[in-house]
Amino acid sequence: MSKTKMLNNRVCVGGIDLDNKISVRLMDINGSHESAASCPYNIREIWDVEYSRGKQRPLPHSEDIRVVKKCKSGVLEGEKLMLALLNEMQFHVYEDDIFNTFEGKLKYTEKGSFYISDDAVPNHSTCFWICDRKILRGDYKEKIRYNYLDTKRRWGFNFTYVGLEDNPSDFIRRGTLVRLSLAHWWKPEDADIEERCYLQLSGWYEELKVES
Repeated sequence: MSKTKMLNNRVCVGGIDLDNKISVRLMDINGSHESAASCPYNIREIWDVEYSRGKQRPLPHSEDIRVVKKCKSGVLEGEKLMLALLNEMQFHVYEDDIFNTFEGKLKYTEKGSFYISDDAVPNHSTCFWICDRKILRGDYKEKIRYNYLDTKRRWGFNFTYVGLEDNPSDFIRRGTLVRLSLAHWWKPEDADIEERCYLQLSGWYEELKVES
């Protein structure tokens, strides 16, 4: 399980269907995100879930499921590393340059924010990635943000952190397993651009043996 903040005191709950080896986003029976106050799920928990698909949002948000029945069945123990579980399942994990993620369809704005547009849409809105370099925290206008520096852009790139931790680490070490997600289709009301899905940093897994 992973949990990220949303507007209106809601949380986005991500998980993996272990039987079908696919990513899922757990919604309530009505297709709404769980409220932060009543959400029953926690990170690393294992649940037996019966779900339906219902009406699907446009791609890339293909992971949405409506939970019909649920029962907590266990917790992923500390010695079971997340990457080991993903490898055991033969679950796809992106590696190397961040531009490899989301089927290589990421673009970026003049200010260095990653996004996808409707002329090149991946089939998924969440993914796991082993970061290929150290990622430094660089908050901006009261938002927690992280900077990805490479040679494609002088000042690097950035994405907003949407995890639940109020004061996350100042950096993410190279080799860390990271979870990325794409936000809803959106554009500023006063901007003459198409709707976009901007890249977000959902969280990462510190228990891995990573490079410094």
